[in-house]
Amino acid sequence: MMERLDASIRRQLLLDDRDIVGKPFPLEGNTARFVQANTRHLTLLLLDTDIKNRASRAAAFAANLMDASIAHHLKETIACARGCPYCCTTYVSTSLPEVFRMARAVRGNAPTTERVNTAAARTKAMPQLQREVTRVICPILDNNACSQYDVRPMVCRVVMSTSLESCVRIFTQSANEPFAAPKSLDALRSYLMIILRTALVLAGLPHKHYELAHALEIALADPDSEERWLAGEPIFEPVAVDRLDLTDSPISNLVNVLVGAVRPTI
Repeated sequence: MMERLDASIRRQLLLDDRDIVGKPFPLEGNTARFVQANTRHLTLLLLDTDIKNRASRAAAFAANLMDASIAHHLKETIACARGCPYCCTTYVSTSLPEVFRMARAVRGNAPTTERVNTAAARTKAMPQLQREVTRVICPILDNNACSQYDVRPMVCRVVMSTSLESCVRIFTQSANEPFAAPKSLDALRSYLMIILRTALVLAGLPHKHYELAHALEIALADPDSEERWLAGEPIFEPVAVDRLDLTDSPISNLVNVLVGAVRPTI
């Protein structure tokens, strides 16, 4: 493990980071500098105990960074539109900061909370592989539109299709065909997932992805859930972890590399 860098070097890094933090990052060339700067920013945010809602704030930063990067790189014509809910019936897992951010937006909305509780009751005992083929409507959906579009998870933000016809076949007919996604979106999703996960690891917080409905039900049940989680309470222990997070993967290996690179700079 590398030793922590001298304070003067760390201060200079933060000054240099200002020009690129939160800005769309390149998909080619020196991406490491952008990834490390944004990871450092998120880590320091999550470590700032004076900010009570720092997990929600971290989720908002990551989502805004994703939106800015998508707007910068996306060139294809997207078929998605309001009232097109086909992909809103599949399994969704997300990071816990994103769960808290959505809970803050939903809390106090009785109809949506009831739908969340109903969906969680139906899906919490359902194995993930079954959940991926059993079409359960997202509880945030209202009149075939996302009622919390501004705070939707990053995994939802990056699900864009260039073919409505393909979506209909995949999500209503279980067609075995590739999802018609713009090529740039896979890379952006990976970058943002790695950045947020690494920041959570460096902040000593759980970094895996959890099934959305059950996690949101727990977060909504207690207005202090975010502060309790930040204090180390395992309040999401009953929630199923995404099976992809239960084994080593290319993403987890890259997170480990980034942890090693950024930790000395914090």
